[in-house]
Amino acid sequence: MKARSYRLLPHTADIRLEVRGKDLPDLFAASVEALFSVIVDRRRVRPAAARRWKVSEKDAAGQLYLILREALLLFSSDLFLVRTARVTISKSEVETKVWGEPYDSLRHAASREIKAVTAHGMTVERGPGGCIARFVVDV
Repeated sequence: MKARSYRLLPHTADIRLEVRGKDLPDLFAASVEALFSVIVDRRRVRPAAARRWKVSEKDAAGQLYLILREALLLFSSDLFLVRTARVTISKSEVETKVWGEPYDSLRHAASREIKAVTAHGMTVERGPGGCIARFVVDV
């Protein structure tokens, strides 16, 4: 497992995250991993199965929002936990592929319940040192 590429930021009621990546695909993958790190200790999740999805959106913040919304839906509907993620970007689509396994209450201690990912205040910035995203999740 690579070094942590996110940190929790102060927020009045919910959880605000700041995530870093070397480029947009790396940032989006790190954001999915950060989301699941808020839910469960990802070190205990085995990369036993893969899931994938595609989204289409013009701007980076919109792409990130849709990716995170689909990732959270994967957990809330299928109880699937993500260990690692990889993202590829083509001209019109962003494809996310994740590896993980179904939630097992004997092995996975859920630390927080995430109700939703919010688009409000979501930012994606590109700079010479890479990309940074900030977003809020409702707990």
